[in-house]
Amino acid sequence: MGRDGIAVPLSFDHKPENQVEIERIEAAGSVITEGRVDGHLNLTRALGDLKFKKKEGLTAEQHPITANPDVFTYDLTPQSDFIIMGCDGCWETKSNDEMVAWVYKKLEQAPDRSVASLKEIVSSLLNELISPHHQQTGGVGCDNMTCILIVFKKA
Repeated sequence: MGRDGIAVPLSFDHKPENQVEIERIEAAGSVITEGRVDGHLNLTRALGDLKFKKKEGLTAEQHPITANPDVFTYDLTPQSDFIIMGCDGCWETKSNDEMVAWVYKKLEQAPDRSVASLKEIVSSLLNELISPHHQQTGGVGCDNMTCILIVFKKA
């Protein structure tokens, strides 16, 4: 979230190197190899990837890959300007601070806050993030990218 010019993280990445994730993965009988669950996925929570969710006797939350979300509550204040939300592919090259600064700059340059202007900002972001060539970037910028920008109206 962009709040009064500052990035406010609303989530954290669920990666195989996080201790909570390691404990669940290992308790489910899986292993982390080269930073990947069972040598395949470098994330630990996903809606799909059903082959990682078939272990007998485990609840949905106990599988090595789970769709179980972390849920946090944040207050929207008059200083809350926008939320930029995207899947993991959108966050490969920009930190929270860089992403929020980038959006603030684009909002300042936008002629208005119309739906068309906001769509153009998101389109511009995705075009900037996508890899020009997978071999040049080592695969960075080649993951799926879905993004939404929610701008709050000021009273």
